[in-house]
Amino acid sequence: MSKNGWPDHYNLRDTPDIAERVKVFIDAQMMALKAFDQKRRQWVHDNLPPTYEMTYFFHDHAYRVADDMKKTALHMGMSEQTADNLYLAMLAHDIGKSLLPLHIWDTVEKPENEIKKLRRSHTELGINIIDEVLGDIDHPFIALMKDIMLNHHEQMDGGGYLGKAGDQLSAPVRLACIVESFDGYSIRRHHFGDRDISIPGVLKRMREEKGAAIYDMELFEHFAAMKMEESKTTNGHE
Repeated sequence: MSKNGWPDHYNLRDTPDIAERVKVFIDAQMMALKAFDQKRRQWVHDNLPPTYEMTYFFHDHAYRVADDMKKTALHMGMSEQTADNLYLAMLAHDIGKSLLPLHIWDTVEKPENEIKKLRRSHTELGINIIDEVLGDIDHPFIALMKDIMLNHHEQMDGGGYLGKAGDQLSAPVRLACIVESFDGYSIRRHHFGDRDISIPGVLKRMREEKGAAIYDMELFEHFAAMKMEESKTTNGHE
């Protein structure tokens, strides 16, 4: 994959030993993330007011954003192979969260800066997991998975976790940043108030309040078109 290119020049099936190790790794990490969500649920039950509703589950989030990566790629005319590479790589993006304390993820109010800082370490922790389990593999898919994992909270203006600007971000990462943000804005949380979390409402917020400072707007419009088509189909308008 070139610096700004898409993962369209390889097929994991051509290296079955590596493909199997990747599949086993991702499946195990998704199970770990699901177990972590269950522990979070218990922590919320034991420590937060009964009125607090836990709505954001990392395991479910991972599948939603991976699906959005794949659907956007197909909407843009990419091959199934490329879309599948993006799906699998995105699926693993949040695995580092399961190594962090339970109490930092569910808060009645918006989290304080120290908690935000600790949360942000999940990207590097995820890289450590990959290096520990798959570090002996030299394959472009591993590089793609690590690229998305480390950089999916970056912004075009350099205001993200690591301060990387748009020209330092690959196309898959720039798309990952969009689908990650969309999902985060689409699941109601306690501090959202009466914010519009419909598909059109979230896309409007991302386009008008965030815009090119945060997102690659060319990719954003491809993503937005895919989501609006999906919304019309879901609502029975087509």
